[in-house]
Amino acid sequence: MDRLAYFWFRSQAELALHKHKATAFQDHFSEVMEAVHGTDFIRVRPAGKVGDRKCDGYLKSTDTVFQVYAPARVELKSWLNKVDDDFAGAKAQWSTMRSWTFVHNQHDGLPADVTQALLKLKTDHADLAIEQWPPTRLLELTEDLPEDRLVRLFGHPPLEREMRVLDRSDVAEAVAGLALESVSWLPDAADLPVVDPRKLDYNQLSEYPRRLVTAGIAQARMVEGYFDNNPDPTLRDRAGMLMKVEWLNLQRQGVTGDEAFHVLYERVAGNVQGSREATASLALLAYLFESCDIFANPPADWTGTAA
Repeated sequence: MDRLAYFWFRSQAELALHKHKATAFQDHFSEVMEAVHGTDFIRVRPAGKVGDRKCDGYLKSTDTVFQVYAPARVELKSWLNKVDDDFAGAKAQWSTMRSWTFVHNQHDGLPADVTQALLKLKTDHADLAIEQWPPTRLLELTEDLPEDRLVRLFGHPPLEREMRVLDRSDVAEAVAGLALESVSWLPDAADLPVVDPRKLDYNQLSEYPRRLVTAGIAQARMVEGYFDNNPDPTLRDRAGMLMKVEWLNLQRQGVTGDEAFHVLYERVAGNVQGSREATASLALLAYLFESCDIFANPPADWTGTAA
């Protein structure tokens, strides 16, 4: 797999597990399971008075009933009730069930009482395979998926081979679809701008978004050349101001780090149809990052690792 595509898919997969809550997390779980298992997995939805019969998904080959729980806040009583009620309901309503899996969104682990409740179920129902899946399990499931299925899950990725051959016409599409004569540009390693690692740290970007920004910076000079040679002398400032406003709005909403990076990427790449356009969008976003239009620069005396 292309290295930049790998960074992209890992970044998107990790972000989805942190961003999604409640029904959105359940939908993501179902999409991952369908990508991995195809028609062996059945997505279950509530209907009428019987609801979903305490089942959010069913894996036919193992007769596994999945229960997904991804609340925005941890309230111990609600968690304990959820485990007990949903297991009892599934056991009563799914006579074919041989396995029950509790899928949750707690990255830092389950509360002790919830862990004990799950262990008690395993002891009391030794005839059933009972498991809990942390969010990292969904991340593991996507690791070996073929690229076409990853594209269905996360969209078209930027590609390293496309980054090497981007030209100004690609940037034109990424900044409002304006046309400009195509001028190819291939960077020499000595000419590349360097991303200030302090800025990456200060804005709390994790490994894969950091790698994406660093890869996109390879074409910063070409993006700058596009703006310098554009007949509209205000285009660069207008594009920068638009993204600056988007970033400030995210700050007001408390959206930071990786999630902010991906929201801004989506703002640039809203009409992406393939990897060439995705790569141009990443190059533009990295240029705006490096030129200080988006994300904050660390203060001169800053020595920490978080904004």
